[in-house]
Amino acid sequence: MVKRIMFITGIIFFIVTMFFYLRPVRIVAVHDHNTILVRHFPLLKSRKIKWWEANKKMIKEKYGIPVADEEGFYNVYILDFGDGYRADSGTDEDSDLLCFEDMQGPTNCIEKEPLFSISHSVNQLISYD
Repeated sequence: MVKRIMFITGIIFFIVTMFFYLRPVRIVAVHDHNTILVRHFPLLKSRKIKWWEANKKMIKEKYGIPVADEEGFYNVYILDFGDGYRADSGTDEDSDLLCFEDMQGPTNCIEKEPLFSISHSVNQLISYD
């Protein structure tokens, strides 16, 4: 009986893990020429890097990101879309919001949930954080 419960628990754990591992990343929005809002981003840094490498050409073509400055430097920030856009009420409780000026308000903010960043400079090449 104990073996059967452990077996069923293992199968359930495997199915849930595969569900989280295999669901595709969805780009919800792009802002400020350097910020990508996503859902279902990978948890492991190696998977995040693989996702970026596999999708950077499409992101450049479709969204025009990254935009390098005159010295070749750029940053790309990938944030969790979370519960979506919300309004900034101007209180301390909203201090963890990131608001986008390229959107008309009042619901032009998201909670800051950074997932990944890509930086490039002439001396450093590419770094992933």
